[in-house]
Amino acid sequence: MQIKDFLKETNGSYILEKVLNKDKTWLFLHDDLEVPKEAVEILQKVKSGYPIEYIFEEVWFYGDRFYIKEGVLIPRDDTEAVLERAIKLINEKCKTKSEKCKVVDCCTGSGVIAIEIAKHTNAKVIATDISDTAIEVAEKNIMLSGMDNKVKVVKADLLSIKSSVNQEEIEQKEIININEIEKFGFIVEDNFIKADILVSNPPYVENSWEKPNEFEPDLAFYGGDDGLDIVKELILKAKKLKYKAAVIEIGYNQKELLSGFLKDKVESFEFFNDLVGNVRGVEIIF
Repeated sequence: MQIKDFLKETNGSYILEKVLNKDKTWLFLHDDLEVPKEAVEILQKVKSGYPIEYIFEEVWFYGDRFYIKEGVLIPRDDTEAVLERAIKLINEKCKTKSEKCKVVDCCTGSGVIAIEIAKHTNAKVIATDISDTAIEVAEKNIMLSGMDNKVKVVKADLLSIKSSVNQEEIEQKEIININEIEKFGFIVEDNFIKADILVSNPPYVENSWEKPNEFEPDLAFYGGDDGLDIVKELILKAKKLKYKAAVIEIGYNQKELLSGFLKDKVESFEFFNDLVGNVRGVEIIF
């Protein structure tokens, strides 16, 4: 297959740029050359359903490039609407520069939300996840972004640091985490992390739904029969811990169900849409 034919394929240009280490201009000027076998094999793998982001271990989010690998949820463009809403809320709630706003990015995955919040606000951010692979990826992204002075990763089951580790590790891990968290300026109460604002893209897909591919982790997708088990748990826990507000991503079809749950539980809430007009999240004032 020649380059000119390969370029007609979805992701063809991107694959060749990565494999050949050449730009688009070079490809068009040399489009009569044969495509390397490696590029053809990658294209076939992508066509079979394997995410191209995992192959090249990179993903773009909010204009920045991040590291990603199999075992961690791939950030989607739709989530940028959640990020922007969170940035706006944080900047409104935390206007003074003398004291940094404290934010928890729960279910951080690759850490992209936490990093972009740190870049675009005055906040200090704790990013939590229960997955060791996610923690590894998030920590690498934080270091690569230069935001390690404003973002810290903590292994936690949602907001709980105690239930995130095996029983035999609890004593040691709990002490290490609490020391790190408090040194960073946050408070731990009964093993739960307290902060001003909660931001989360939690698992919210209904158990009966099929994932977009078989390679991303179930843990990052499924949230119970109606998809809202973890969302509800987060909201109740954040309210109990006296968080001021939250921005949480949800599914396009969950607005009515979540409205009924939130009624009379919080001071106010407002749903917001993504760029294509679908419900993408909820902003809550406790």
